[in-house]
Amino acid sequence: MTSDATTLDGTNLDGAPTGRYAAFRRFLSRFDHHPGASRAADRTVGLPVRAMLLGLLSSRRQAHTRRLWARWLEPVMLRDPVLLSVAEPLPGCIRVLDTAGWWPALSRRMDDLPATVQNRLENRLVNGALDRVLASPEMVDWADVLRDRSLAVLDALRTDPTALALFLEEANTHRMRAASTLAIPGGVAMLRPLDGMDVDTLAAALRLSDGWRTLGGRAPDMEIDELLACVRGALASDSVPPEAMALFAVAGLYTRRDPLLGAALRALLPLPLVDAAAAWLTAHSEETDGGVSDLTALGGGPARGSDRGLRDLFEAARRSGQSPSPASAERLGLPMAGAVDAPGAPGVR
Repeated sequence: MTSDATTLDGTNLDGAPTGRYAAFRRFLSRFDHHPGASRAADRTVGLPVRAMLLGLLSSRRQAHTRRLWARWLEPVMLRDPVLLSVAEPLPGCIRVLDTAGWWPALSRRMDDLPATVQNRLENRLVNGALDRVLASPEMVDWADVLRDRSLAVLDALRTDPTALALFLEEANTHRMRAASTLAIPGGVAMLRPLDGMDVDTLAAALRLSDGWRTLGGRAPDMEIDELLACVRGALASDSVPPEAMALFAVAGLYTRRDPLLGAALRALLPLPLVDAAAAWLTAHSEETDGGVSDLTALGGGPARGSDRGLRDLFEAARRSGQSPSPASAERLGLPMAGAVDAPGAPGVR
């Protein structure tokens, strides 16, 4: 499932154009890189064609300010439609569809800021493609302003129950409208409305999102080994706050839905959010004869051929009813042991 509000800027992580407009971007680049002064006349003749191509690139992507704002959440954004049918709040979970509700409700409470940013974007798009404009220093600065204003709005709402209720009603109305076009398992009737816990998750994600810039990817796109290596490396180098890594890791956990991964993350990140997400996953799993849990309710399951150390770590957690400590992981011979030794560290809801 994808959303125009949250799709990345039409490029891969290396900056190469991808998607339906890739050919147009490559063709457009020819107008920007004609060598030599002798090509000046050609560039003048080609200006109408260039303008037409720029209009085509932008015409079907009008929510540019929303896109700029949603990029803060992209590293942890979940696109699996099955997760939309979960009946209770998933700790630390942000789905693409959620932003279709959050942004309209937030933007109405930001005075004229969204309109200002949108006007600046449209002015810049006269001379540049959307992906280049969004990556420009000016738009990076505006993205910071949008994040700060969003946090100010959310902080104010959480102290005013009446205002919060109105905000949630508006967000859910927009979200349900967007959901009507999606193939949600069980239909839109299965869609749980956003609530106060989801507001807390959104605020935490926006507050911590600056820490994900150095990670170079999306947690839901990472394989298990890659995700664990990313978490270990960030914690060992102290480059990302543990609370930010917790949200990042939980996004990967919901994607893989592997209880063994959950046990490993609890050892790496003994924080309330990771513990709650892993506990939810274990509670909604059914044990099989082989001692591995299968998340039948969500249609997921553990990766086959899991590392024996991960299996032992999971079994230790299951028998004790709590996550093993880093010291326990070290006794099991896991290289992840000792990366975090802060069992009392604060987490995020």
